[in-house]
Amino acid sequence: MSAPMQSHDSVEKPAVDADIVSPAISVLAASIVPEWPRNWKAYAALVSGFFMMFNAWGMVNAYGAFMSLYDEHLLTRSSDLELSLVGSTESFLLLLPSIFAGRLLDARRHYYLGFTGFLLLFLGYLLLSFTGGHGLKDEGQYGLVWLTSGLLAGLGMTCFFTYSSHNVIQWFPRKRYIAAGITSTGAGAGGIIYPLTLKFLVARFGFPTGVRILSAVVGLTTLIAFVLGAPCKDVPRRQVGSVFNFSTWIDKQAFRNKSYTLYVIAVSLVYGGFYSIAFHVTEWAEVKGFGTEEDIPGGTGESPGASGFRTFWFLTIMNGASIIGRLASAMFATHLSNPIVVHTATCFLASLLAFFWWPFAANNAGAIAFCTLFGILGGSMLSLPASGVAYLIPDDRHSHVGQWTGMMWSTVSIFALIGPLIAAELRHEFGMNAVGYWCGAIMLVTTALLAASVWLKRKADKGSTTSTLVGEGEKSGEQTPAMIV
Repeated sequence: MSAPMQSHDSVEKPAVDADIVSPAISVLAASIVPEWPRNWKAYAALVSGFFMMFNAWGMVNAYGAFMSLYDEHLLTRSSDLELSLVGSTESFLLLLPSIFAGRLLDARRHYYLGFTGFLLLFLGYLLLSFTGGHGLKDEGQYGLVWLTSGLLAGLGMTCFFTYSSHNVIQWFPRKRYIAAGITSTGAGAGGIIYPLTLKFLVARFGFPTGVRILSAVVGLTTLIAFVLGAPCKDVPRRQVGSVFNFSTWIDKQAFRNKSYTLYVIAVSLVYGGFYSIAFHVTEWAEVKGFGTEEDIPGGTGESPGASGFRTFWFLTIMNGASIIGRLASAMFATHLSNPIVVHTATCFLASLLAFFWWPFAANNAGAIAFCTLFGILGGSMLSLPASGVAYLIPDDRHSHVGQWTGMMWSTVSIFALIGPLIAAELRHEFGMNAVGYWCGAIMLVTTALLAASVWLKRKADKGSTTSTLVGEGEKSGEQTPAMIV
């Protein structure tokens, strides 16, 4: 007789896991689960997650270099809004389908996502190399650039993004914040390596050949990520069920949780604000006179090798500094056992930088210092959200962590799309300083929302503890401290 079919919410019983069991046995579970995993696949998954982030947010972080290339050479007739739309589309599509990716990860469909991500990302950047004609000035075709690097590559990025954080959190239950922080450094590394590689290859070989070589790098690193990204089998597996069933993709309990709802709104604003500056930092450096553009073969600007600090270095510095922020925030979150407190502090400091440093930087040293500090804070802000969901989710919903994370990212996608577009329009109407004011205002609101989320979480935890103590006291017939008034 065949086994009965499982419903879409059915869950396989896992081995003991300190992060998914109830508080009553969490101490016992913590003593059973080793502090660091002993399975080599866990560390392979860490490498896999690094390369996933390297090619997902790493490429988004590198878009400022692509945008500068389009603006100065291939697509000079396109407006700032149109060029920002390509990068915003990458962010939007990277995040929007996460609601489906997260649920598929809960069902342990990792390899389907990994192979799809590898295929779409490689094809996206390979086809991008055919959108610039012979690489001469104004030979780029905007619609095809958007279609390949915006639409196609963006859909590939989403397969890797939720996968990377979800997988390492499951493999490293007692070191999940540190593991997520290490994985997220891939985004900073990609943001350093890809702009430098793009500049070198295009200056040396021209746009078509240079981008084809770049696509080979993308293909190799995504293939490594796919091969090494084995799922952890010690956690619950929730069968997918009907794809037409609303509850398959949406957990209605999530947005009834007030702290989670506020957190999702806050993270949405973070992405709308941070990338407003990241997409404009090279242009900001040029407008302020902090650096010069290095031209490519067939261009009309600075000749390759001319003296002067290059504007793309400011983006590289910002992305490099983000690695420090990602690792530091992971350590602080582990020490405090609360990633949202760290998130709140970094958002407040970022708002001060955007308000008071971006508009008033007066020289190269000040601009470099801004990019360094904002990069550190940005790395922290962008690396903590998945850990924040793992912190907020109730114990009885831990088998839904992929679904809750995916729902968050899908909501964030809307703000990631429109935030940089609003910044581009503000820059066009009011000048470059308006981008900083826009980001600063967003980060200040975000700070208040994150603080409220932490307060509601602590209030809920306190109420839960009190209810447990009262219940135990009533059963034993004794007064507990919680019952004494």
